[in-house]
Amino acid sequence: MKNNNFENNYAREQELYISFDKAEENEKEEIRKAHDFLWKEITAKGEDYTKLYKLYSETKERENDYIDLSDVVWERDVKPLIESFRKFGISKFTFSSTWSSAVETAWLFQKNGCKLEGLVEINGRHKDFMSKEYEKVHGYLFSL
Repeated sequence: MKNNNFENNYAREQELYISFDKAEENEKEEIRKAHDFLWKEITAKGEDYTKLYKLYSETKERENDYIDLSDVVWERDVKPLIESFRKFGISKFTFSSTWSSAVETAWLFQKNGCKLEGLVEINGRHKDFMSKEYEKVHGYLFSL
């Protein structure tokens, strides 16, 4: 997964976080303003871009290779989601939802032009309290 717009925004955001952590108290307000400005730029690109940027950020933070959909994806949201992936150059994603209708949703992905490539192990949302390692979860890998 490589989208330079997402990657550039993510890198800018990470630089702001690092700067904020290192900043003196009197410098922090300017960094907050810079972060607000960045978010205005991101949200100005539309709801779809903003949603995918958040998913991209989670992907980077969890050190996964692909955007992961771990929550419920409603039937009505499948087609617009896949269209957004295509629009913004997302060529693969994982689907690790454990909701009861996950298999049906996976079928809808396939019906909307996604190809099931197999099962994969990825880093989940939670870190182990003692080791600080991400939990390992399993999901479907899809390509568009």
